[in-house]
Amino acid sequence: MTSGALLGSPLYVYLTYCLEFGLRYFALAGGAYWLLHVAFRGRFLTYRIQEKFPESTEIRHEIRWSMSNMCCTGFSTVLTYELTHNGYSNLYYGVLDHGVLWLALSAVLCVVGYDTWLYWEHRLLHTDWLFQHAHRVHHRVGNPTPLATFAHHPIETLMGNVYFVLFAVLVPVHPLALAAAGLYMFLFGIVGHLGYEFYPRWFSRTVLFKILNTATYHNIHHRQVRCNYGAYFIFWDHWMGTANPSYEETFDVVTARRSDATLTAL
Repeated sequence: MTSGALLGSPLYVYLTYCLEFGLRYFALAGGAYWLLHVAFRGRFLTYRIQEKFPESTEIRHEIRWSMSNMCCTGFSTVLTYELTHNGYSNLYYGVLDHGVLWLALSAVLCVVGYDTWLYWEHRLLHTDWLFQHAHRVHHRVGNPTPLATFAHHPIETLMGNVYFVLFAVLVPVHPLALAAAGLYMFLFGIVGHLGYEFYPRWFSRTVLFKILNTATYHNIHHRQVRCNYGAYFIFWDHWMGTANPSYEETFDVVTARRSDATLTAL
């Protein structure tokens, strides 16, 4: 295949996606891991949700399955590209075709829609067969790091990718809106698996505490499994009665350590 034929080919799309994913993953998730678990490990001890640090075998597990996620999602990206190339998607490339307002709204719609999709997907993944054969890969991580954000079995990866293919087919959306939504999801996923809680203690007294996911909230899910299924927002857990009742208490205990450490230092 000549270089000209390679450009724009499915192979080029696949390799480009994998390269971009790898760079984002190791720069953002890897960077967060390095800062909190290596460079400033002692500086942020009072921010840790679980006092114990994960074993190196767990870290290797997180990276290995995240690379599997990258390879699998690359195929979904190629599928979306082929659908678009053949006129079967609603992707458009002129920002003003649908206006700047829709550009922003479509990004928000993508995130909110995927949060709903993920909640019910997550509930399904916790049924016996899917948990044992797929979701167990992610739940082997009981004490997550940012590197665990995308540590999924191919079955789970495929279930999530279906949403984005359908979204591109059914909803008029610009690549910039998809990129903005994807970046938000990427960063929020890292925060959820951070292993550290950086929100202040008073955050639990705000309205946002009842809406936004936190590292503590998702950490509880990794430890107790049958609760806190929400991804970016937690209103589905509240509506469906799957929010852990001890969440606020756990959050207060975790964030109180900083105050206790400050008082001890004084």
